[in-house]
Amino acid sequence: MTSPEPQSNPFSSVVTARDVYDATRETQADVRNALTRLTALEREHAEFKHRLTALERWRYALPITGISAALAALGAVLTALIG
Repeated sequence: MTSPEPQSNPFSSVVTARDVYDATRETQADVRNALTRLTALEREHAEFKHRLTALERWRYALPITGISAALAALGAVLTALIG
């Protein structure tokens, strides 16, 4: 009678220090990549915020500029008619 071969569990494994080290290095690389992308996004966000602020300043100054231009044109017409 022969002894049956032991059946191995397909879900059991051995985790070595090298496996842990490799996984840690991969995680560090992923974190570095994420931080690099985050820095680029923050820079882009700051640029968009600066552009939006400039547009808002222009937008709020436009009515005052229009009124000033209309008053200057009216003054020029009145000066031409009186003078």
